[in-house]
Amino acid sequence: MHTLGDIAKTINAKLVGDSNIEITGVASSLYANQTQLTYIINSKYKQTLIHSKAGVVILNKDLLINCPTNALVVDNVYLAFAKATHLFKKQTVFYQGIHPSAKINNAKIAPNCIIGKNVAIGNHCIIASNVVIEDNVTIGNYALIQPNVSILQGCSIGDNIVISPGVVIGSEGFGNAQDQQKHWHSIAHLGYVVIGNNVSIGANTTIDRGTIEDTQIHNGVRIDNLVHIAHNVIIEQDSAIAATVTIGGSCTLGKRCMVGGGATITSHVNLADDIIITGASTVDKNLSEQGRYTGFTSISKHQKWKKIQVWLLNLDKIVHYLNIKLKKLKEK
Repeated sequence: MHTLGDIAKTINAKLVGDSNIEITGVASSLYANQTQLTYIINSKYKQTLIHSKAGVVILNKDLLINCPTNALVVDNVYLAFAKATHLFKKQTVFYQGIHPSAKINNAKIAPNCIIGKNVAIGNHCIIASNVVIEDNVTIGNYALIQPNVSILQGCSIGDNIVISPGVVIGSEGFGNAQDQQKHWHSIAHLGYVVIGNNVSIGANTTIDRGTIEDTQIHNGVRIDNLVHIAHNVIIEQDSAIAATVTIGGSCTLGKRCMVGGGATITSHVNLADDIIITGASTVDKNLSEQGRYTGFTSISKHQKWKKIQVWLLNLDKIVHYLNIKLKKLKEK
């Protein structure tokens, strides 16, 4: 818990409001309540700001007139938000063995495991050697967690889950803000990872925790080896992800999607239900109609690549146009 005065000093902001108000955490602009901090990056989100119920909003001076609550006014909103998140990050405490507060029921736990404070493990679970389960993690019934898995603080895992060796769940997401000198400042990721029932996760896969809200893996999902799932991704029920796929931050995959090996889904992309992505494809836009999709071209300078893409995507129209022209020439 921090006062607005303390937060303003940390992020070098001008405070418009009561410096003694206490803030307990961070939330998205849509859901922040009167004890939470949020941020508005630009005027695109002005209506969200106008209706904000947050205790304080980090914003720039141009948006101050629209702010109905306390404000922290800065030049670089994203950088200020990055600095503010670290005030609310829970520090990891490492223990030896099993913490006395952990509820392990009848789980079979192999040697050299570390199980943190307030961990809850369901019935009939098997925890192999060298597994690390940090504070406040919950695990359902009939989980099989194989060697060298790390499940980091606050994450939640359902029933009948299989987690293969080397998996990391709840690692810090890749979020950074630059200052005027082009130095990077990390964003503390304060969300968790929530995994449903009947999920399997392949070896050495990493699933990052959410920035503010949670990364979600829904019931029945199958994830192969060496997959990277970034912060705030949502993978819906019964989807399957093959090996070495990369899914960028804040993507949503609908129900029963299948993603072939080596594919890349760039950040902020949404896939509808029943989408199939061919292996090695790159998905860089929303797909709203079910079906099979393929997309990859050879690498080139970005501006040249954009021109090539325009031609490729309109090739059928160009051919149709040329055929009409050719027909007219033959008729002369």
